[in-house]
This record gives sequence, structure tokens and C-alpha cells, in this order.
Amino acid sequence: MASTPVILLSKRSGNSSDRPNTTTVQAGEAAMSFGAADPGLYFKDSAGSIRKFGSNHYGASAPNSSPVGSAGNSVGETWVDTSAAYYLRVWTGSAWQKVGAGFSDTADNANFATTAGSATTANTANSAIVASGAYSSVIASGALSAVIASGALSAVIASGSISSTIASGAISAITASGSLSAVVASGVAVVTTLPTAVDGYLVYLNSGASGLYVSANGGWILT
Repeated sequence: MASTPVILLSKRSGNSSDRPNTTTVQAGEAAMSFGAADPGLYFKDSAGSIRKFGSNHYGASAPNSSPVGSAGNSVGETWVDTSAAYYLRVWTGSAWQKVGAGFSDTADNANFATTAGSATTANTANSAIVASGAYSSVIASGALSAVIASGALSAVIASGSISSTIASGAISAITASGSLSAVVASGVAVVTTLPTAVDGYLVYLNSGASGLYVSANGGWILT
């Protein structure tokens, strides 16, 4: 077309926001408003309505907000609103509707999206570990020991799910002896003095009358 130019002119106007009305164009006839501030190409559809098929308006004010020609907007017309976080809006026939903004415009979700906590959760390596299913490696590595040592499990202990076991004395005797590590390693506490007896528990006395003791009826019996 550049080498053999042909000039085809349609109804046109150099004024911005100069939209045709239904009496000046026929069905399917194109009309153009090429004013730089608010250009557009329009036609009349089979229902007799003026439709716009270019261009997508970009600016702080809605297209045709100060009409030179016909007032109003076309159904499906779009607008990038630079006055409000660059929302993409579409004309529904009665109002400008933000496209895909429902989630971020809900108050709770908008607050969540902007808080530092959510940003931290979304971006930390820990969240990736949890999401990937690789959390078991963290547990296996002993990396949770700091959490346990910090007292972060106190709520669980206080809830009764563990406290009843501790309160019964079933663990306190072994803990008091200082031989909990031996229990973990072998299942039997190695002690130098017999702790308070808790029926059903085994300890190995490593001094005096040494041997394996079992507690029963409030005392210790050498097996």
C-alpha cells in the first residue's frame, strides 16, 4: 500500500470525543474521530447502537467524558484508568466495571495483600518448603529443635494433650534422674540412684546393687 497509495475516506472528524450518532451513519458504516486526546473508530450495529472498536482509551478521565458529538459510551468499550492504580475498566452499558479487580477490592483481601506479614509469608523460603512437600526434610534435619527449645510448644503442653502425661509422674521420674537421653537412645534410663518409683517403668542402676529394676506397687524390684 505504501508503493501504490489508495485514499479511502470514511466519515471522520479531527475533534476528540466526536462520536457519530445513529442518524449520521448507516448500519455497518464506519465513522472515525481522530482527535489525539480521545480517538476512536465507530460503527452502527444491527440493533441500531453505536459501537466502538478502537482504540483502548488511556487516561485519568473516562472516554467521552466531555463529548463533542453524541454522549455516552459503547457496550464493551474499555479504558485504562490512570487515576486509580491503572485499573482496566469496561463499559457494561450502565457503568464502568473494573476487570478482574474483585479480589483485591474486597476490604479483607486488600488489607491482606498489603500487609508485611503476608508479603513475608508469600516470599520466605519456609513457605516454599511447606508448599513443595519437603517439610519432612526440615523435621528430619533437627531444624525444629530451636522451636521446641524456645517454648513455642508450651500451648500444646498446656492444652492437656501432654500435660496429663507429665502430671502423672510417668515422665517426671526419668526426667528428674537426668537420664532422659538414655531413655531416648535405649528405652531404659541408666541412673546412679533410683528415682521415685512409677509403676511399670524400668531403670538400670549403675552403682551399689546395680542391675535392672522395675517399679511396682510404689517401689523398685531388682530383676
